[in-house]
Amino acid sequence: MAKPKIKSDDTIDVPAIISAAVNAGLQAGRLQGARVAGDLHKATEKRLFAYPVLLQKIEDDTEKMERLTTDGTPERSKSIVRFNRTGSRLSPDEILEGLIMDLAATIAADQHETEIIEDALQTIQADPYYDTVAQKFIEGMNDEEIAATIPCDPSTVRRNRGRLVRKLTVRLYGAEAL
Repeated sequence: MAKPKIKSDDTIDVPAIISAAVNAGLQAGRLQGARVAGDLHKATEKRLFAYPVLLQKIEDDTEKMERLTTDGTPERSKSIVRFNRTGSRLSPDEILEGLIMDLAATIAADQHETEIIEDALQTIQADPYYDTVAQKFIEGMNDEEIAATIPCDPSTVRRNRGRLVRKLTVRLYGAEAL
């Protein structure tokens, strides 16, 4: 922080110090806000890229849970004993129940995330450039391929996708994204 301003009569200019401190705080807040908004934009893109992977994971985990429910756990050597944290022995049924509960919780969390993304995507679906988001993040197309399907220039694809991702960012993160 700068030294306090001293007037010619050796008094400190308190209003000037307060004004300088407020301005410095406002500037720091603006910088932080811009940094957070950029981070949230990247986080939105990350969530959109993860969406198709999550859908596949939910499907795989559901199949795995069905196999566990119908077939049980794979047989292991009888000489291996499992213990829980308290040191007591777990029965095979308790182990199976724990695995199924764990998998069910994972599936529920992944489904919740996909529902949030689907709800956000629904809000921009009527936009004429919605395909720029869907084709990039869900179908994995590049900007030139997307531009050929619309048809438009690749820069138009990037500009409109950025606009729509900003809308999604606000939808996903609220006022924090502004």
